[in-house]
Amino acid sequence: MIDPKLQAELRAKFNPDGSDLRKMQLRMLEMLKYIDKICRENDIKYWLSSGTCLGAVRHGGFIPWDDDCDIELEKKDFQRLCNILKGEKKFILQDHSTDNEYLAPYAKLRDPNSDLKETNENDKHYKYHGIYVDIFCIEPSSSLIICKLSSYIQSVFVYPISRINNTYIRINCEKLIFALINKGVFPILSFLGRINSNGWYRHIPGCGFIKKRYLKDFERTLYTEFEDCNLPIPQNAGNYLRRIYGEFEELPDINSIHPHITRVVFL
Repeated sequence: MIDPKLQAELRAKFNPDGSDLRKMQLRMLEMLKYIDKICRENDIKYWLSSGTCLGAVRHGGFIPWDDDCDIELEKKDFQRLCNILKGEKKFILQDHSTDNEYLAPYAKLRDPNSDLKETNENDKHYKYHGIYVDIFCIEPSSSLIICKLSSYIQSVFVYPISRINNTYIRINCEKLIFALINKGVFPILSFLGRINSNGWYRHIPGCGFIKKRYLKDFERTLYTEFEDCNLPIPQNAGNYLRRIYGEFEELPDINSIHPHITRVVFL
């Protein structure tokens, strides 16, 4: 973890108390606690992933300039959690089954009491626009080629549909293409990716993230300090993060950091 004095300086620069970014982070923290409670009650293994895990290890909470939040689950637990969250009322589970304009292969838990605008054109027709936690699914796969191919298919054939302005054409294209790719093409790629995976995992097809994970790093999780609570990270978090970011302990050039959220409204 970085020096407390430096951490305080970064907080003062990027997310001081009362700032929109800090209020976003605290709302995401509330959502993480909500997910954690459900996972504990239902014996579901999950962990803070990517930049959120990095924040836990290096900062003891959110990276001061981070404006999103990620968790990961293995495929066998991903659908269980999504099914439970669909029945909850406090927050909204967003996937293609709850929002047919949502075409990503991972899910989001949305806060209904906020509204945010991002620079991403893919979300302009979404049903839900609140602050969110990304819920990613990983599965055995060692093939970088399959990962890149599925990301190419998602970016060329799926996401562009959301930019069609004619509602009738867009919705019917979404139904056809989404079903064809997610019920046909991607399951085949998943099957091929599992061949000789040897403990290596990747995000399910179409996610667009190419860095692989190793089962021994996250086979077990441990709870660590995150803001004012304790949340799970991979048992070998250092190895996990190094595979994604390299020397993750080093801070980036602070002057080059620009959070991508353009507007947030708290309702």
